[in-house]
Amino acid sequence: MLNKQTLVLISILLAALLARAWTINYGTNVDEGVYWVEARELYNGSVIYRDTQFNKTPLVALVGTVFFPFGEAPMYPMRVTMLICSIGALYVFFRLAQHLFGDAAAWASLILLSFEPFSCIWAKYLHTSTWAPWFEIGVVYLFLSGLNKNSRKWIFASGVLLGFYALSKQTAIYAVPPAIAAWFLFSPEITFKRFMQDGATWAGGIIAVMGPFLLIITALGAIAQMWFDIFTAHTIMAQAKYHDFIFRWYEWKSIINLSPLLWIAPLGTLVLLRSNRWRGLAFVLVWLASDFLGNLVLTSHVWRHYFLVVMPPVALLAGFFLGWLWEKITTYQPKLAAFGWGAGIFLIAASMIGWPSNDWSYPGLSLEQERILARHVQRYCPEPMLLNLTNPALYVWSGKEIPPAFQGDRQVKIPFFMTIAGRGYLNFDDMERTVEYWKSQPIGAIAVYDKFLRQIQEDPVMKPLQDWMLESFEPPQRVAVGQSYYGWFFVFEAKQNVD
Repeated sequence: MLNKQTLVLISILLAALLARAWTINYGTNVDEGVYWVEARELYNGSVIYRDTQFNKTPLVALVGTVFFPFGEAPMYPMRVTMLICSIGALYVFFRLAQHLFGDAAAWASLILLSFEPFSCIWAKYLHTSTWAPWFEIGVVYLFLSGLNKNSRKWIFASGVLLGFYALSKQTAIYAVPPAIAAWFLFSPEITFKRFMQDGATWAGGIIAVMGPFLLIITALGAIAQMWFDIFTAHTIMAQAKYHDFIFRWYEWKSIINLSPLLWIAPLGTLVLLRSNRWRGLAFVLVWLASDFLGNLVLTSHVWRHYFLVVMPPVALLAGFFLGWLWEKITTYQPKLAAFGWGAGIFLIAASMIGWPSNDWSYPGLSLEQERILARHVQRYCPEPMLLNLTNPALYVWSGKEIPPAFQGDRQVKIPFFMTIAGRGYLNFDDMERTVEYWKSQPIGAIAVYDKFLRQIQEDPVMKPLQDWMLESFEPPQRVAVGQSYYGWFFVFEAKQNVD
């Protein structure tokens, strides 16, 4: 027989699942499209980095391959799995909050993170930023459990999970400062020997994952290209963006507008530094500072989804303050206890009203609308290859192949146009050689967003591509299913009988 607390917990998690499932039919995030088409290439036998370019760490694409046995475009199985995993992460988060701050704070923290709108929106995406907070929750929970239980098995397990986190996102490195802070705050024995032993155990877990992976990539002949894809091209692209203080401030402010209470309430925890939970509070403050500085200040470029990794420590702080406040109110005004849960949930819900509607609908399409766009492309492109300069997911929806490109002496498939044009992956000579090769391939059409079309016209590196488009393709047809930028693009149909 389930007790009352378990039933309440199950109810909250089911409600959180429904909130996340509400947007399951929304269109693919562009980055999700990159990971998805990469997963298709790997499923079809390509070796990541060696045969197909990927400017990210590999785990998200590798996991994506698991879903392609379910169909040529297995979006729903993938998203259902993501949602289930997000609920598992919420459960671990609840246990972590209980361990640090007690029951009242744990319930408040769980409700805040369960129904925070940006987290709900992103939970369905197969994306490194979606996974990052889940990984950190697990790494922290296992590490603290190891210290609490005085068990190096749990610390090793935390290291293993951090190893997988590092294969998902480079910013996993920012999990190290909170772990060091946790050790000094919660270790049962503060000695140099114990610190080195626990640190070696944790590092051993990381190496147990990263070591075999790096050996496999080396054996496949892809290690040099992996470093280039992840660091070189990514850094070049990042430096080309204008991410000054004003840009970062507006990104930060837009997140506050999504859920004001989640970001304002943590300020209240500063009055609790003298409480009996000060160790937990100090740890979470270090966790928040590390994530905030690492992901939003030291990182050379920043997008709104980078804030997802900051949300667990923020929700813990907000939950700690709200839980403490509720305990004080119910202690001095017991009659309010009967109305507490309803009033608290109403307050949290009310604080999340008013965020822009496009945050729900990004990229402004449904999956069915993306399929409609793909059918238009199939009509203009009966040939097997498509040069797709839009959301890479169009490759999967349309069933078309990626034309190989040349980078130096190496032939590789490149699924995402920004990697070609914006990240310095191909220079002029590479582009010229690539376009000459494309002329001999069965490429039936080019699909391109207007901003990429402007870049082709303005960027000197793109001159060979521009000349080929003018020479070998018909004037473009505008294909659209809606007003969203992602809902339309131009299709250039190949001319027939071109010498």
